[in-house]
Amino acid sequence: MPLTAVAFWLLYVSGTAAAVAAPLIGVLLYVLVYHMNPGTQWWGESVRAAGLRPALTVTIAIVIGLAIRFPRFDGVGRQFSAPLVWGLLLTLYGLVSMSWGYGVNPRGIFVGTKVLKVMIFLMILVRCVRRPEHYQLVIIAWLAGVLYLGYQALGRVGVQEQGRLAYGVGGPDFAESSGLAVHLVATLPLIGAMFFMARRWWSRSLLLIVGALAVNTIVLTRTRNAIVGIAAVTLVTAPLLPRGHRLKGWFAIMIGAVLAFQLCDPGWWRRMTTISAYREDASAVRRLAYWRAAFEMSMDHPFGIGLGNFHEVVKEYVPGLKFRRSAHSTYFQCLADLGWPGFFLLAAMIGSVLGRLNRIQRLAEQHQPFVQMRILGRNGRFHIAWHAVGLRAALCGYLACGIFTTRLWAEGFWILVGLVCALENVTAYVLSRQRLPAEQRHGPLAWLEASAPGSSGSSLPLPAGPADPWAERPHVGPAP
Repeated sequence: MPLTAVAFWLLYVSGTAAAVAAPLIGVLLYVLVYHMNPGTQWWGESVRAAGLRPALTVTIAIVIGLAIRFPRFDGVGRQFSAPLVWGLLLTLYGLVSMSWGYGVNPRGIFVGTKVLKVMIFLMILVRCVRRPEHYQLVIIAWLAGVLYLGYQALGRVGVQEQGRLAYGVGGPDFAESSGLAVHLVATLPLIGAMFFMARRWWSRSLLLIVGALAVNTIVLTRTRNAIVGIAAVTLVTAPLLPRGHRLKGWFAIMIGAVLAFQLCDPGWWRRMTTISAYREDASAVRRLAYWRAAFEMSMDHPFGIGLGNFHEVVKEYVPGLKFRRSAHSTYFQCLADLGWPGFFLLAAMIGSVLGRLNRIQRLAEQHQPFVQMRILGRNGRFHIAWHAVGLRAALCGYLACGIFTTRLWAEGFWILVGLVCALENVTAYVLSRQRLPAEQRHGPLAWLEASAPGSSGSSLPLPAGPADPWAERPHVGPAP
């Protein structure tokens, strides 16, 4: 058995067992397994022979752990925040949509099963990630997975077609180059946020390595919609950097862009030059035909043709098309499969997510910039505003790339949505240990401000202790 397989089994068995005692460990393992997808790796023969579904097994272990030791919000936080509620409604509508339109199909059943699993994990994520150190560990697990993806691509593990990395790296959401590139584009702002919070040279150096590998993999995919995602990430990040860090942030963006350009080879630039000649590009012309077909479907079936049906029904709307095809757009896929109600639910969820993040950043900037914490026995610092900026840019990168590729049910996108809900609860936890002036208690997160000690009319019980334990105890260890 390869040493990589031995290392995986040690990590997997110990992590699954630990998830029963500490469900947060299971969440971290789930995020890591999502990126690795061990059953498809060259070293994963033992996983395939065992017939193991690692993500499902980890989820079962977490559920058992939750039943034994149910984590509590310490008097603050919510299980069902607005973004999660909209996501659950969208999922429910998608499942019900198979009862009309073109009915139930195997792909719809596959997608429905997948999204149910994802929503269950999101509810677990929101329950387990309640404090700064919890959230930071999830981001670290995500970046560890991306480090593995970048290492694979650097070693030419995937399948190369026409000079580009076509597929073969990472999990099922990265089955082809476009999905892999979108996920890595969304990861870049998370790396940037962690870089500005890092305190030691070795941690910043490691983050630079992760960023370089992510950019290198994006270049290898030769995916054109990555340009759109990177542009969206830059436009969203640059004007909304946390106060006191904007000059350094702009400088870092410029330096990062210069370094990224150094990784772009001639093949990348030749591929990007085809964007301006999209009318002569067969792939672009086909996309326009699929979008037109999706819109016509929404007019013929305002309530949708049913989850997963576009791939087959599109042949009726595009003359001469003999093969199944995706809409190659998150929004047109949603419009066709789920109709106008589904499109409204998706838009409402996106609006709720972005509104929550903007509000969280404003609240964070009105208080002490960093929260001290301890992770794995080492001191660290947590900056709510930086995390809000990174998470918003990551989501906008996904949404911008989603114009040209279908990422509606991509698990990575939904994990980011779950992290928004988790960050909201983490913010409530931090602010419950700080004092807020009365004039700030308004808006969609008024419940969050009202949870702060000294606020009048608070209906949430607060943990016993001093008004500002952060000042009294510079380092707060992880929750038991």
